[in-house]
Amino acid sequence: MAVLLYGRSLTFAFFNDDPTGNFAWMEGQSLWQLLSSAAGYGFYRPVGFALWQALLTLSGDYHAPLFHALSLLLHGLNAALLWQLIYWLSQSRSYSWGAVTLFITFPFNYEAVAYVAALFHPLTTFWTLLAITLYRQYQQQQKRGYLLAVHLVVLLGVFSHENGLFIPVALALWLWYPTRKEQLLAKVIRPLWPFTIAPLLFVAIWLIVPKAGESSLPTLTAIGQNLISFAQTAVYPLLPFIRLTSSQPTALLGLAVVTLAALGGLAWSVGGWSYGRLWVWGMAWFILASLPSLLFLEPGYVLGSPRLHYLPAIGITMLWAIPLLALTKISSLLPRIGLQAALLLPLLLPPLPFIQCQMDFYAQASHIVRGMAQATTMTPAGETAVFINVPFFFASYNDRPDGCPNPYPWTPEGVVIMPYYANASDFARINGGAARPALSLTAPAYAPGWVTHSSREVSDLELRQLAAETAVFVFDLPSGEFIPLHHAWQPAAPSRPTFAEFGGLIGLTETAVQIHADSIHVILTWQALAPISQLYTIFVHLYDSSGQLVSQHDSPPVQGYLPTYWWQTNDQIQEARELPIPPGHDLTQGSYTLAVGLYDPQDGQRLPATDANNQPLADDIYRFKQIE
Repeated sequence: MAVLLYGRSLTFAFFNDDPTGNFAWMEGQSLWQLLSSAAGYGFYRPVGFALWQALLTLSGDYHAPLFHALSLLLHGLNAALLWQLIYWLSQSRSYSWGAVTLFITFPFNYEAVAYVAALFHPLTTFWTLLAITLYRQYQQQQKRGYLLAVHLVVLLGVFSHENGLFIPVALALWLWYPTRKEQLLAKVIRPLWPFTIAPLLFVAIWLIVPKAGESSLPTLTAIGQNLISFAQTAVYPLLPFIRLTSSQPTALLGLAVVTLAALGGLAWSVGGWSYGRLWVWGMAWFILASLPSLLFLEPGYVLGSPRLHYLPAIGITMLWAIPLLALTKISSLLPRIGLQAALLLPLLLPPLPFIQCQMDFYAQASHIVRGMAQATTMTPAGETAVFINVPFFFASYNDRPDGCPNPYPWTPEGVVIMPYYANASDFARINGGAARPALSLTAPAYAPGWVTHSSREVSDLELRQLAAETAVFVFDLPSGEFIPLHHAWQPAAPSRPTFAEFGGLIGLTETAVQIHADSIHVILTWQALAPISQLYTIFVHLYDSSGQLVSQHDSPPVQGYLPTYWWQTNDQIQEARELPIPPGHDLTQGSYTLAVGLYDPQDGQRLPATDANNQPLADDIYRFKQIE
């Protein structure tokens, strides 16, 4: 099920923190350097980086499917280990399957599974569940090899992520579960203390290794804001039905308290202490696994990082599977299975559209960064690839104009493409592009309508100079494509003869036509005959044999990215246009004509058109292609 839900992540690229924040930093770092320093990086997590380096060494390059496969594999392994753990605790297969299915479809896990930089969270969860599994084997067989393996796993866990400090706590919960109060010292504390050695070693090293920055303790206000995010986690199955807004935190907190208490009451009323301790175990896991984020992280970081809920989700999904235990009292198999399915489906299905939508955003982000990589392969060696208006973040695009259907008001939607600190050349190179110097700039003249990566702004005059000197690619969010401005715009090019002229300002020097099954691809090459002071719209028309208009394409030049008021004398502009062929029109039958012209978008007035002999053209259009 994990593969079905997240298998699409294998097609994703590297974005957000991946290229510059992680991979570019780790390049050239030896294993010893990863263990002894985190200088230039904000966290100390050597095991995850060592795994990435191993993948890079094995494959010889940054193959995104391989890196994504590691995260997906860990999610699947975590689901399998969790099923076994819950079955050991409950001895109920239906309860185990229910809790694991909820964990796989937990709505805030998408980032931890489908975003490479979030590897540390499923990795730490894997070590945590593996440590419990190995310790149980030691309890069953009393072989010291298992005990040594637990110590190794704890060591790997704490050096994978700060949350690895939770592993001894998870072992304590395991040891506590069958233990009576008077046996706590002998059955829990004494066996547990050796497993604190690795965490203490980690804390000591963490305090002395160089890191990019140190965070201060949040205030009580910040902790209260963080609490809201985790309260949402606690009641996530209710939010698609009980619609709350981000302005109702008190209602959310009250709902969380009442709901968690009700689940505990249900557990005790149905199964007494045998079920009640499952509730205690799930609550303890959820609270203790949430504490590091709750106490030590800033609210903005917590709000924008759903991956932080991956480990705590284990406790919450155990709590929400408790109603399935109540149905185990039904002796008849088919009615019991039917009622359990009816109870589980309303919990499983609502998160799926949200997860799929977030995966769509990741797919769009992948398309964008791969476009950057492709652009560098079009950049001649020795030149700099200049990217204009690359998104920092977006929460809507052409296929998702309204964003995601999000019933979880304290969870972000959308995707970060390039953080402010990121280097455009890293994004292109690590996503398979050519190793070229690259710049990311913002052109306010285009009014991009989205938050761009770069704060460095360029004017239209600077764009003109860049287009004449190097490769310039302008990002268009509706299409998700990079437009090669330097291919479309040749400032001060040699003068060429014209087929037609419009208003004495603009000349048409070349045309090319490709006819496809359902469209006509037209390439037009223009030349400015004089400086132009206003915007004109170019239209391409397709007429049938009776002179009826059957298809058209109207827009400013180059999708609006080269407005005519930028054109100076002898500028050459080449653009492509796609005309759809309407149903009922077969270009292999009859006669059709392609024509072109320009008009003022303010009043619709066409520019006067003349032919190569300076003779006026009918209707102020130039008929440049006859299709027989």
